[in-house]
Amino acid sequence: MAVVIRTANWHSERSAIRSIRDAVFVREQKVPADLEWDTLEESARHFLVFKDGEAIGTGRLTADGKIGRLALIKSARGLGYGAKLLETICEHAQTLGHQRVYLHAQQQAQGFYSRAGFIVKGDIFSEANIPHIRMVRDLDFSSG
Repeated sequence: MAVVIRTANWHSERSAIRSIRDAVFVREQKVPADLEWDTLEESARHFLVFKDGEAIGTGRLTADGKIGRLALIKSARGLGYGAKLLETICEHAQTLGHQRVYLHAQQQAQGFYSRAGFIVKGDIFSEANIPHIRMVRDLDFSSG
């Protein structure tokens, strides 16, 4: 059961990215499709998680250091892949020179992000009709 997490090319791998995000956000969480897909897709750095060659997860990092669209197919949750994906994105952000990353966590996932070193900044707000909270994480440059 080999798991590989790597950067993805939006143009050549967008069908895998879209398939995961459509399943998780649009169908499962009922996020309107017009809110799921935005103008940042082409400029963002995308990531894919593969298990035994099958794409099971995705996430992205925008130029301003925002991590988003983190999603795993239902059967891949709770196995540590999300934490590994998040750490991979943070490490990649650090190599790009980001000193801090941030995200808009769904409120129900706040504990997951807290365990990964993110801290709450601000109040709960609604995004795509789902309660979210802004969270930030400083990246450690001393270990590089």
